[in-house]
Amino acid sequence: MSINLIIAEKADAGRRIAYILSEKNMHQKKSKNISYIEFDDNGEKNIMVALSGHIVESDFPESFKDWIKSDLDKLIDSEIVYNIKNKKASDALQSFNDIKRVIIATDYDREGELIGVESLKFLKNYTEVKRAKFSALTNQEIKDAFKNLIDVNYGLADSARAREEIDLLWGAVLTRFFSVTSNRLWKDFISVGRVQTPTLALIVKREEEIQNFIPEKYYQISVKFNKKIDFTARYEKDIKDKSEAESIFNDINNRDGTVKSYDREEKEVYKPVPFSTTEFLREASRLGITPSNAMKVAEKLYMSGLISYPRTDNTVYQRSIPLKSIAEKFLKSDYENEAKLVINQERIIPSRGKIETTDHPPIYPVNLPQKPLNGAYKTVYDLIVRRFLATLYKNARIESSRAEIEINGHMFVATGQRILDPGWYEIYKFRKLNEIRLPELKSGESVSGREWNLEEKETEPPKRYDIASLLKMMESLNLGTKSTRHDIIQKLNDRNFATGNPVRPTPLGIGFIKSVTSIDSDIAKPDMTAKLEKEMDEIAENKKNEIDVVNESRLMLHEVLKNFRSNRDSIKETITEYANKGEVIGKCPIDNGDISVIKYRNFEKIKCSNDECKINFNISGTPLIQLTDKKCPVCGLPLIKIIRRGQSPEIRCIDPECSYNKNTYGKCPSDGGDLIIRQSRYGKRFLGCSNYPKCTVTYPLPQKGIINSTGEVCPYCGAPLLLLINGKRRWKFCPNIKCEYNRKDKGEKAKE
Repeated sequence: MSINLIIAEKADAGRRIAYILSEKNMHQKKSKNISYIEFDDNGEKNIMVALSGHIVESDFPESFKDWIKSDLDKLIDSEIVYNIKNKKASDALQSFNDIKRVIIATDYDREGELIGVESLKFLKNYTEVKRAKFSALTNQEIKDAFKNLIDVNYGLADSARAREEIDLLWGAVLTRFFSVTSNRLWKDFISVGRVQTPTLALIVKREEEIQNFIPEKYYQISVKFNKKIDFTARYEKDIKDKSEAESIFNDINNRDGTVKSYDREEKEVYKPVPFSTTEFLREASRLGITPSNAMKVAEKLYMSGLISYPRTDNTVYQRSIPLKSIAEKFLKSDYENEAKLVINQERIIPSRGKIETTDHPPIYPVNLPQKPLNGAYKTVYDLIVRRFLATLYKNARIESSRAEIEINGHMFVATGQRILDPGWYEIYKFRKLNEIRLPELKSGESVSGREWNLEEKETEPPKRYDIASLLKMMESLNLGTKSTRHDIIQKLNDRNFATGNPVRPTPLGIGFIKSVTSIDSDIAKPDMTAKLEKEMDEIAENKKNEIDVVNESRLMLHEVLKNFRSNRDSIKETITEYANKGEVIGKCPIDNGDISVIKYRNFEKIKCSNDECKINFNISGTPLIQLTDKKCPVCGLPLIKIIRRGQSPEIRCIDPECSYNKNTYGKCPSDGGDLIIRQSRYGKRFLGCSNYPKCTVTYPLPQKGIINSTGEVCPYCGAPLLLLINGKRRWKFCPNIKCEYNRKDKGEKAKE
């Protein structure tokens, strides 16, 4: 019997593919400490192996491990080696014999193709290689893909390898240069990336525009009229000159108006286009789900066979997708009413976006969940289902109206909007159509004025990018890909370059970009990265050679490094200056200096701008710190509010060693020391002995709620009993989670 070896990228996908092809008749086996699945299909024996990502990873030779001593020019020209990072997978692949055909069934994208091609290096004696191309883990799509196998796209794999090598070169060389130059090493190194640097430059540039913005005053004149209902008309333009505005206002004050024109027009509000990855992530971010988390959730939903492949640029459904049949799946679900709206149309005409590709369709639902979804999974699935159904439903229709009203020779304009048919808004509840009431008017009629207003306003600076608009900007500038943009934004946050949503640069982020842009380096400009992205596409299309593109990038990197070296001193000075600034949170009550929070990877420093001031403390973890207007009753220093994700806010003395912060919660059963609440390096609270490090007794604590001491001792283990207050819930418990006390009847404990 001939043997097919099927290569899957992830375990969940491998199991689902095997489950479908074997008609549920498959066997789990093990070889070289890695599990695989065996099943028969059409008289052929099949072995399914899931690789859990790349088997190998790119790196430099051992001789370049020392950041400080390594010659960066030699590093640029160094050979790139590939080390095995998943030895179990490589050993297992080498153990299989008599393979007739290898079928690559990884994700059909650059990374997936490269993972599949990498696996071939560890196989022997196979005679044929094919690829199964699919965009959803559904019965029909998987069976069709394996009946219609295609050739492996080696150009696609080459483009992924070229990107990996170029990113390694640029990231390693420039990260080492900036980290060593600024003397920020180990956990606080300066991370430099080919895509993240121009992305950060966008954020910093917008912040500079906001900071440098000079508001200008202008004046708006409005009149509230009444004709059965109230409506407002505004002067036809904003006025910059105050005296002019006051003159016009005096002319129209307490006067009625005459309608000069009234027009109505019916318009369609077009339904949204199908979800590309970027558009999906933008919409998810508006619902409070970070792009990185949204992508993880979408990938899990894909692996579970609930949605199509979530990494795609496509915004046009292929004709082969049975749109109506998919909509019908939702007739007996929570989306029954929405599905009926779509299906009961005479004709289903889906919306179309501007980008049409052939690799994967837009993101759409393919199945109903067997079990109820919760949390982010429910939210993301709901978003994708409603978006899909909305793209199949009719456009909304509105009536817009506009009236020109003259008051003593001055023209005012009133607008209105009435919903005629909500259309797709009935399905896609994440958007709303607002009505603006404007009565029907006739030319020449008089309308009574009720209120006359003159308002002084100021022009506003541009808004910071929120995650949705930043993703859109990255896409328009060709920064990154559909698969990497969300990771880039997350890295900027993790590496203390940017924070929040809307996104603000940190002082370190500003200092880094200033050090780069002060010498007019191209690494902060999107043009260079966009050029490389274009070359990646040309490699995938077999128009360019992988080696030539990588070598061209090496030459470019030599020039960039040369430019930076000649400005080493100014780079160090700029980064150091801004990195030490931190974010000002208030005034020091001791000497009126600025109290700032300086962020590092695993802790934050809170200090006064006056170096002689005693306010200079480290706070474990990376919480949000707010300065209060109250003083510590023990030492007189300011009290601060500590806000950690998932925990209740905590008021503490700014001095971590102050006894105010060391409320005791009982005695340690081991040595009699005081048990106090501490914070781990990751910001998780726990109960620890005051005699640490001599005593290492610790107890994990719930992260939410207020912890109080009860003064009681656990009768089972001797630990102090605690009281958790979280909203209306009050729960007495032993901090020793394995203690018999916590196995008492929950109903009794709830009453205590």
